[in-house]
Amino acid sequence: MINSAMGPLSPDKMGTTLVHEHFCFAYPGWFADVTIAPYDPEAVLQAGLAACATLKEIGVQTVIDPTPNDTGGRDPLLYKELSSRTGINIICTTGLYTEKEGSPVYWAGRKVWGTDISRMMADLFIKEISEGIGVTGVKAGAIKVGSSPVMTDYEKDVHKAAAAAQKATGVPIITHTEGPTGGPEQAEFLLSQGADPKKVLIGHVSNSKEIGYLKAILAKGVSIGFDRLGLSILYGIPDEIHVQNIAALCKEGYASKIMLSHDTVNFWLGRPMDVPEQAMELFKDWRIDHVSRDIVPALKQSGVSDGQIKTMMVDNPRNLFTGKG
Repeated sequence: MINSAMGPLSPDKMGTTLVHEHFCFAYPGWFADVTIAPYDPEAVLQAGLAACATLKEIGVQTVIDPTPNDTGGRDPLLYKELSSRTGINIICTTGLYTEKEGSPVYWAGRKVWGTDISRMMADLFIKEISEGIGVTGVKAGAIKVGSSPVMTDYEKDVHKAAAAAQKATGVPIITHTEGPTGGPEQAEFLLSQGADPKKVLIGHVSNSKEIGYLKAILAKGVSIGFDRLGLSILYGIPDEIHVQNIAALCKEGYASKIMLSHDTVNFWLGRPMDVPEQAMELFKDWRIDHVSRDIVPALKQSGVSDGQIKTMMVDNPRNLFTGKG
């Protein structure tokens, strides 16, 4: 059974799944601005309900929200409320972000005194998976970790902890990568620490347009996530290239190792950003229904079968949790 916000979830009940979306998010430090921009739970809830309504329209049944512990927006009770009201299965994570964009100072301050911070992190991950996150009663269903283009020593501690927690609990590991170089190294390091390749999803491979890079990750036996579709502006790689690469990989027999998502943020904590209207146009495809409404039809036009679509959006997310496939 999978830990979901509403409790144990049978893998067979996951259905069509988006493996990487954020109902609410903020980068570390947002809380320093709460005097001017306090947390507004009702606004966050309404944004989440709107996102879930869209998910129901397009037939998505499950969302994994991999917001790490050390960023803003991880809210297990929000996930529980959204799931209770809408019937959308929501799986949240335990884990830590990259050194650059996470909060490593807390841990580094202990390492100075010789503390095994990797063991501390693993203890935290295991507790949140086996007992629950804080006093919410909601258990994490997966582990989220992030790495830089070249893994730092701190990030290696985090990944070592994730592998240890996975061995203790059996949950999958979902990653953030900064490309276009980090994926193979991240996968190799996780496996060197004993992680199960069938339960590792290397995320954000859409940070590269090179199919050789994608195959280098796949050669490790792990799965890959084209999980920033619609966010072409971030890397300067249009979705058309990703569609071509996904179609090519499917033709070569890799459909069972690919998952799709967007990495949307449906509510940003903190003060609203003053983004010019012309800049917003660049983000028009970064929305939670882009894969279903735009990418899937484009994949079919490129020769990807309905069976392969089902494999990527139904079977593979389920197998990530069961270790089958």
